[in-house]
Amino acid sequence: MTQDDDVEAPQVADRRRGKYSNRELMMRFWPFARPDAALLLVGFVAVPLMSAASVLQPWLIKEAIDGPIMAATTAKAAGQGMSLTTISLAFLVAVLAEFLLRGSQLYALQRLGYRALWRLRRAIFVHLLGQGMAFYDRRATGSLLSRATNDVESLGEVLTFGVVGIFGDIFAIFAIGAMMLALDAELTAISLLAAPLIVLIVNLFRRRLRHYSGEIRRSMSAATGFFAEAVTGHRIVQMHGRESATVQEYKKLNHRYLRAFHRANWYDASLYAIMDGVAGVCIALLIWHGSGMHASGAVSLGLLVAFIQYIQRLFVPVRELSGKVATIERALAALERIFDLLDVDAQLSSGSHAPAQVRGEVHVNDLSFRYDQDGPLALDGISMHVAAGEVVALVGPTGSGKSTLAKLLTRTYTAPPGTISLDGVAIEDWDLAALRRAIAVVQQDVVLFSGSIADNVALGDPTMAQSVIAAALTAARMDARVARLGGPQGRLSEHGANLSAGERQLLSIARVLVRDPPVVILDEATASIDSLTERDVQRAIEEVLVGRTVIVVAHRLSTIRKADRIVVIDRGRVVEQGDHEALMANGGLYCHLVETALKRDETLTHEPA
Repeated sequence: MTQDDDVEAPQVADRRRGKYSNRELMMRFWPFARPDAALLLVGFVAVPLMSAASVLQPWLIKEAIDGPIMAATTAKAAGQGMSLTTISLAFLVAVLAEFLLRGSQLYALQRLGYRALWRLRRAIFVHLLGQGMAFYDRRATGSLLSRATNDVESLGEVLTFGVVGIFGDIFAIFAIGAMMLALDAELTAISLLAAPLIVLIVNLFRRRLRHYSGEIRRSMSAATGFFAEAVTGHRIVQMHGRESATVQEYKKLNHRYLRAFHRANWYDASLYAIMDGVAGVCIALLIWHGSGMHASGAVSLGLLVAFIQYIQRLFVPVRELSGKVATIERALAALERIFDLLDVDAQLSSGSHAPAQVRGEVHVNDLSFRYDQDGPLALDGISMHVAAGEVVALVGPTGSGKSTLAKLLTRTYTAPPGTISLDGVAIEDWDLAALRRAIAVVQQDVVLFSGSIADNVALGDPTMAQSVIAAALTAARMDARVARLGGPQGRLSEHGANLSAGERQLLSIARVLVRDPPVVILDEATASIDSLTERDVQRAIEEVLVGRTVIVVAHRLSTIRKADRIVVIDRGRVVEQGDHEALMANGGLYCHLVETALKRDETLTHEPA
């Protein structure tokens, strides 16, 4: 089973951590949030107003204690201060204002956050669909799914409470500190003796949380990728009795995730506990020192009570700030992985050539190709010409390069410039969409989607007429089979499991026919189907593909003999060309393959010459 590149090589992932600064990550993310900048402004505007309402409340309590409450207790006149009723009403207004402002801020930031995540998910999806096959060859589908779901989801809390929340917490800390200084500098100094210790602890824990947050994301990606592959390939796992070994491997990957999560959770929980402990120590110091000052008449009882409340309120944003730092560290680790993905650009370039009419003449000139830069040559100096309307069969042993040539013709992989042309124009100069409208492929491994038969033929194209779809199904000899499933609107199960291999192949031919391309590549389209279905495929080729350029990558003699010309490929090179009779008379590799096939029910397989 494959693994994601950064999971396979953790040392590479370690080198990549810290690739971006926090500021760079946030600046790169900003375009996704910018369309809703007004909502961000609402969040920022609410910050000072909420802080003012919060800071005002302990001061009002002080005024109540030192004013009307103390006056009532000592049977003295209330003096010139506010009445208890006025203070109570002011306190109620401050509480309601803080409540409404916090609710408005929360709504605005949640709306901003989830709309930004919507844009980010869409950008990831568009990016992934635009990549060439080389990109997917090196990455597990489950790992890509993890980045598009788990990593993106981890940003949600940050966008809701993160940056603006940190700004609000910092603003609240400074507002409370300023109010405490204004009331009494000595009590403020006693209350903030532990401030340097808090800064040291938060900074230390922040770095450790960043490290383990990245490990959580990578281990989750590995586990998700393995899970997806194991479920997709469950038949193979069960057929070979690998259930126990597969479960054990998944347990190891899950344990790696659990271990990283436990360590991150320990730092996160410890940070909260330490903050609570420091707050308790500060309050104890304040009571111990403040009670002496009150006894000497240096401070009033109301001021002492207000300072206790201010310390409690001060450590709420300090504690929340540390929690938000932990959340942001986790999100930044996820965001770094997302941008690592978006930075990989294996997207195929697109030219501008998009003619209205395509003849279908294909030239291949001295084409050499290897999948990996240091890997062996899959094709070595291939040259061939396919005239418009000609049917050419590519024949050769398994691994000789036939399917590779078919992939290069459609630019699934990128051939060296100037080596392949369509109608005299290099395929890299063609508009990519126009090229793939001109060249259609029927593959041996057919991918079907859950939905109706018509949707699978039209591939979700709403402009495709139902009559055109029905005609394509008829030409592909799918009439009776479609009727059995309830007509074109009949539903297919996941991966088309309610169709046989041959029926899936015929449906893929219908996909091609409905688009009426001038060039068709049949990539071993009859290699693994029964003889009855093969006859239907042959009739579809004979009756419908007349007038098109057809390149057949085939193992069946019945398919090969229909070709105008046969090109024999071995070890990435063209070794023979001609029709069936001429190649048989030549006595070369083709003759050997045919003789071997006749001994094996007409299936061409490779045996050493």
